Amino acid sequence: MKISQKFEDLILKQLESFGCSMGVTHLVIYLATAKQGTKATFEIIGHWPQFDRLLISIDDDPTLKVAEPTRRWYPLQENDILLGVLRVETNFKDGNWPVNLDSRLKALSVSLAKCVSIEMERQTSNEEINYLKNQVSIVIHQLRNPLAAIRTYAKLLIKRLGSDNDSIEIVESMMVEQNQINQYVDSFEKLNVPIKLPLDIGEERLLLPPNLDNEKMITVQNLLLPILERGKANAKLEKRAWTQPSFWPAWTLKAIESKYGVIAEIVANVLENAFKYAKKDAEIGITFTSKGLFVFDDGEKIKKNENDKIFQKGFRGAASKKKDGTGVGLFLAKKLAKQIGGDLKLLNGSSTHDFDEINTLKKTNIFYLELPIAELHE
Repeated sequence: MKISQKFEDLILKQLESFGCSMGVTHLVIYLATAKQGTKATFEIIGHWPQFDRLLISIDDDPTLKVAEPTRRWYPLQENDILLGVLRVETNFKDGNWPVNLDSRLKALSVSLAKCVSIEMERQTSNEEINYLKNQVSIVIHQLRNPLAAIRTYAKLLIKRLGSDNDSIEIVESMMVEQNQINQYVDSFEKLNVPIKLPLDIGEERLLLPPNLDNEKMITVQNLLLPILERGKANAKLEKRAWTQPSFWPAWTLKAIESKYGVIAEIVANVLENAFKYAKKDAEIGITFTSKGLFVFDDGEKIKKNENDKIFQKGFRGAASKKKDGTGVGLFLAKKLAKQIGGDLKLLNGSSTHDFDEINTLKKTNIFYLELPIAELHE
């Protein structure tokens, strides 16, 4: 095991805190090591005092293998695994060590064993992370060429289609999705550089939309248009009714800060749930309100006793029992909505009277994404 400077300093502090105590003259910690095909040895990784002259390895010093009343060995053990040993030299020539000293040394050996175990786990984790980073780099490199080829073939196909506008529209949609994949690839590429983890974002955080440029002007409209096009295509493929806004309110057209880019992710997650769990002939769609938007479907009504539970991580309602899923989509969507000062709710009979827009929207399930409209454009 390669010893890091931080680990070495930690071991030294542990030994220093015990030094010059109750007759102890020297403390030496050895780490058990074994290379393939060789017998196990013990390597010195720390000692006190720093000018210690007793730094000969166990194998090279025969006197260390002979019992001495002034010396004791304490194992550094994690469960059944011997990680190393702590060698203690004292001035007790008669071998009668105080019980209190022996107890403290045992406690020190347990503490040192924990330090060694944690350091070994850290190094193993770092090795795994570095391996995965290398694999990500290779995959990214390999993805670039086929992605570029897909775009080239799509352009050639558009030329061959001539005036077939319907087919051209489909190919152009494919190019939009290809560009989105490119953005995901760019995001993966950034995993190999040091990052500052964002606050209040859990392990479920997705990369949608990826790589938002803080200097690039974004609007709710240009965030949602690709998602609406995707929804329209899915509905057409599944031969179900699809509704999307024909009019965009003023608040959707004004520039917003890049942190509100998660609006796209929220809407995408709610729509994904609708397409996944609503019955095949159910209508799905989006409509705007004065303070946000509705995502609705006309499928089987979500049971009343599940209204709050569906936003819990891992919960899967009756409609999802026989379908694939993780129960994370709505949990994450609500979490992100609250993160930007909004909220995500499932409207039921008792809550719909607060919305004038809902009077004409008689749908089975309506999710309301409330947004901080005033703050969006500050």
